[in-house]
Amino acid sequence: MPLYFSVLMKLSQRSAVLAIGFVTSGVILSSTKTIAATLNIDFIKLTGITGGSPAGTAVYRADLSNLEFDLNSLLIQDNSSALGGSPGAFSGFDLDGIKLSSVLVNNATEVNAIPGLGGFDFLSGTVFAPGSQRPPADPVLFGTTGSSIDNAIATLGSFDANSSTGADAFGFVSLGDNGSVGFNLLSPIAPTEALYVYIGEVGDNGEVAAGQITVSDAPIDPTPVPEPTSLVGLLLTGLAVARRRS
Repeated sequence: MPLYFSVLMKLSQRSAVLAIGFVTSGVILSSTKTIAATLNIDFIKLTGITGGSPAGTAVYRADLSNLEFDLNSLLIQDNSSALGGSPGAFSGFDLDGIKLSSVLVNNATEVNAIPGLGGFDFLSGTVFAPGSQRPPADPVLFGTTGSSIDNAIATLGSFDANSSTGADAFGFVSLGDNGSVGFNLLSPIAPTEALYVYIGEVGDNGEVAAGQITVSDAPIDPTPVPEPTSLVGLLLTGLAVARRRS
C-alpha cells in the first residue's frame, strides 16, 4: 500500500523548496513574498526488504520527476519519537542508504543494482544534527562520532545494513529523536523527466512515514541557526555591555 504524503513547494527569489512529509494542504501567503502551495503525491513503500545480514531494510521511493528547479540538497528530519523503537545509540530514524536514480523499481531487492546519479559526498557534504537518545543513553548515536556521521560504519551509499542492535550492527546511522541529516550534492541535478529518490529504513517499523524529506535548489548551511532563546540572550548581553560602556 502506498503511504500518502504531501509536497510543500516554496517559490521565492532565493530558492525553491520541495518538502515531502505530512503537512496541511492549502495555500499560504506570507509578507516575505514567499508562496507555498501543497499538492498530494504518493510516497511508495517498495515490496520486500533488503540489507545485509540479517536483512531488514524497507525501501521508500519518492517521485521527483520534472522538478522546476535544479536539485542541490536533500534533508531528512526525524520525527519518530512517538513510535518507540530501540533506545540509546539506536534511537530515532535508522538510515541505511540513500540513492538518486532515473530508474524506477518496485522491489527493495533491486535498489542496490540500479545506477545512481551520483552527486553525494558522504564525507564533507553531509550536515548532521544529532537528536536525543531514549534512555538508557549511550556515548554517541550509532554510526556517528557524536557530532558527525562516520560513513565507514554508516555506508550510506549502499543499502547494506545489518538489522541489529547488537555487536554485528553495521551499515546505517541512527539520527536520534528529532535529529536530521542533510546532503549537499557535489553538483546540481537539472530537472529531468525521470528522477527518483530511494530511502532505506532499517527495521521496517514505519519511521520514514513519521519524518520529513526536503529537497531544495539551495545548499544546506552547515552553521546551526541560534534558537530564539539564544538570540534573546545575545541581545540582552549586548545591551548590558552597551550600558557599562556608557
